[in-house]
Amino acid sequence: MEPFQKKRLIQKYRKRLGMENAISNVNGKIWLFLDTSVEWDLLVDTEQQLTIKVYHQDIGNHIMMTFVYEKCSSLERLELWDNLYYLASDMDLPWVVGGDFNVILSEEEKIGGLPVHPPKYEDFSFCVNSCRLFDLRYAGSPFTWWNRRTNAKCIFKWLDMIFVNQPFQTLFPSIEVEYLIRTGSDHASLLINCGKYATQFLKPFRFLKFWAKHEIFKDVVRQNWFADFMGDPFLMFKQKLKRVKIALSKLSKLIFEDIFKQLAIRKDIVRIKEMLFEEEPTIDNRIVLQKAQAELKKYLSLEEHYWKQKAAKAAIEFFQKQFSHKSDPSNFDLLNNVPAMVSLDKNMELCRMPTIDEFKGAVFALSEDSASGPVGFTGVFYQECWDIVGEDMVNMLQSFYNRASLPKSVTHTNLVLIPKKKLVHTFSD
Repeated sequence: MEPFQKKRLIQKYRKRLGMENAISNVNGKIWLFLDTSVEWDLLVDTEQQLTIKVYHQDIGNHIMMTFVYEKCSSLERLELWDNLYYLASDMDLPWVVGGDFNVILSEEEKIGGLPVHPPKYEDFSFCVNSCRLFDLRYAGSPFTWWNRRTNAKCIFKWLDMIFVNQPFQTLFPSIEVEYLIRTGSDHASLLINCGKYATQFLKPFRFLKFWAKHEIFKDVVRQNWFADFMGDPFLMFKQKLKRVKIALSKLSKLIFEDIFKQLAIRKDIVRIKEMLFEEEPTIDNRIVLQKAQAELKKYLSLEEHYWKQKAAKAAIEFFQKQFSHKSDPSNFDLLNNVPAMVSLDKNMELCRMPTIDEFKGAVFALSEDSASGPVGFTGVFYQECWDIVGEDMVNMLQSFYNRASLPKSVTHTNLVLIPKKKLVHTFSD
């Protein structure tokens, strides 16, 4: 709601969020992002509301969803009430209505400022009751809006709400709304928990970029990299990576538990500071609240980095499970029909032993987010740890150019197939 961004930028944010679709209402005040598991149809598009009919594959049911960004003027709001009356007149599907209503339902939903008289909110209350909607139980502070003032000028209001009808409540009996803390906006975000739990899968190892920023990261890599034995450069490199992988996995568990634990603690602290500020909106309490919000933003940033990199490999993992086949080529007759396009001089240049600087330049040109194979170490690992792993990588390079045989641990690769349909069931899909 009210993104404060130009409407043409919506596709940029869709890609950043990793969503399949993005739509906005006519004046760009309401933005919706939907993932691939949701089929939807746009039904109503006005300046104050956007209504879609969705079908979620996991739920197996159609749902009506109305997103609201209401005008501040009571006269302009009459158009929204009429639209909601019309939708409710023959509504038999589960229906959820939510957003920024810019009006309260009762006097208790405002702190500070001038008194609110019943005519200001009675039409809103009448519309909610006439549409047979009711609000949900919630967690967090209900005062979702703050005018960013302190002391006597401070005002809190409950402007952002979510209502559902009886079929929606029946479909999701344990549904709950959580009013999140205000960070970066004068409005609080609303999170709906429908009581559904996602299936947890055991994920393969994947190096995450922000590990490299941890203060003990390099010490862990260094302690587990150096070995007191000599052998095949490729096999040694594989064993060292394996040891580092185990050590980083243990460190990862500690880091993540600390991040998510601290994140939960910081959220609770901000909620407490918000409540104290609501009770006594002084400048001192506002400063304390802002400091708590700054600490929270730091851990929210770490959490964002974690989930962003986790989400990037979701498509690859799906097709890895769908298709796997082992076979060794035995007939190379086809190569006899391929014309020679590389001259002798070019071939000599290609076979020349690269210098260490050339090899290092190639390593530092690797993508920070891509792994060269199933081992899971991305380019940023080799770049950050070049002073530790560089010598072993150069030894492998020299062995390769001296015609050493490559073990399967080096020649393994990942194949990614692009689907032609949303639901993939067969190889032809």
